[in-house]
Amino acid sequence: MEQEPILVRESLAETLWRLEEVRLKFRPKSAGKVDEALDFVLSRQGLKGSYRNLFAATDQDLPGVKLPTGERLESASLRHVLGEEALRTAVLWNRGSTSAVKKALEGYGELLERGEPCARKSGFFCCYKCTLAFLRTLVAVKPNDWTETLERGIQRMKSERISNGRWHGFPFFYTLLTLSEIDSPSAKTELRNARITAGKILKRYKGNDRTSRFRRLGLEAAMSA
Repeated sequence: MEQEPILVRESLAETLWRLEEVRLKFRPKSAGKVDEALDFVLSRQGLKGSYRNLFAATDQDLPGVKLPTGERLESASLRHVLGEEALRTAVLWNRGSTSAVKKALEGYGELLERGEPCARKSGFFCCYKCTLAFLRTLVAVKPNDWTETLERGIQRMKSERISNGRWHGFPFFYTLLTLSEIDSPSAKTELRNARITAGKILKRYKGNDRTSRFRRLGLEAAMSA
């Protein structure tokens, strides 16, 4: 892994996940390589196929990719989720003052008003994977009244609980990863809901491959909530 570049021009998704690995110290940091990868991400803003003027997936991404937690992402949700994840990445890497991010944030503002009821009021966005990407980006971007929207999204998760410590519709590991990044009592309550299940399966993910590492992050968060 140490010898691999961060930028993968053929795939926005792979570049984003490698940047996240650097941010979480799963991958060694090289300032030059990070800047190169971020420049590529920013260059995808507003291109043909971008969702709401966010950041466009590449042709290689479009047939389908895996989330860092291993779940498959494809069809209509792919363009939205990758666009959201790219905006989140750019903001977390302090690129918020760039023109690309400013334009993307205009699109994100429109996105907040979408849905029935709108995403801002419901905390939910069309489907479960899209909702998680929406909430992850919400925490990074922090638009007006974002905490109220976030709490509504977490309340929707709560309403989807099932008896085995998971949630109906919400992909388990991507949900845990999302909750692990939210510093609120309600998020910790949802993590505790998954504690027993997390304890049973944590030992399956001891490896240093990407899926194991990201799943372990969420599972450990549930164990320690």
